[in-house]
Amino acid sequence: MQLLDTLISEVNEFTDRKRDAGGLRECRVLDVLSWPEAGARDIVLKSDTGVELGSPKDVSVSFLLWTGDMSLVNDGRISIIGPDIGEAAPSNLSFGRVVLASVNGFNEDNCYDRYREMEFLRYDVSLKGYMMRAVSQYMREWSRVSREAVENGFSFQVLGSALLNKLRAVDYVESAEIIFVTSSAEDVKELKRPADRFMTIINAMTKMSEEMDFDCESCEYQEVCSEAEELQGMRKSLMEKQSRE
Repeated sequence: MQLLDTLISEVNEFTDRKRDAGGLRECRVLDVLSWPEAGARDIVLKSDTGVELGSPKDVSVSFLLWTGDMSLVNDGRISIIGPDIGEAAPSNLSFGRVVLASVNGFNEDNCYDRYREMEFLRYDVSLKGYMMRAVSQYMREWSRVSREAVENGFSFQVLGSALLNKLRAVDYVESAEIIFVTSSAEDVKELKRPADRFMTIINAMTKMSEEMDFDCESCEYQEVCSEAEELQGMRKSLMEKQSRE
């Protein structure tokens, strides 16, 4: 999707600027993760929290972008802009998390379902001392890391590896990388522009897929659909499917 490629380029331009200014560190995905799992779900109470990421009092942005252009994604790279978890404790931090994935076999019939499959993988991440407190439809994410996990070395490399390993195991995912931002509320807010644009694309897909609403004249997403050939193709495909039923 050309529009998504443009958004990925915006994210890459952001990270390039931070790298050039010396404000970005990189590490590689841990193919074998030794951090213990939490079982069904770990609970981190406020009193046990060492670091809180993206709470309602702070700025938070979290989203996943996909592309068919492998050159836009550096497989296995984990980029950290701002303090890592162990460097921030005890603290509340504004939080940005962006996942970039290069994929194959995406078309107007499957892109929405496959996006949801990739996005929902974050709920499968189970790490001792880490709790995803809340995720909203507005591309926000709120999580906690316990004091004990911080003391034992929990890091963005651990968290990023857990998600990337799940994502890279999906048969249609060719490569994936992740970016964490904790440097400032301003830096996280800078990612809101591509996030908000992306949310408009997903909202348009949701309206077509779940509501089966194809009235372009009254649709609030008319502008973004006119820019994205894939959304137009998705609309055509769903309309044909509806006519056959």
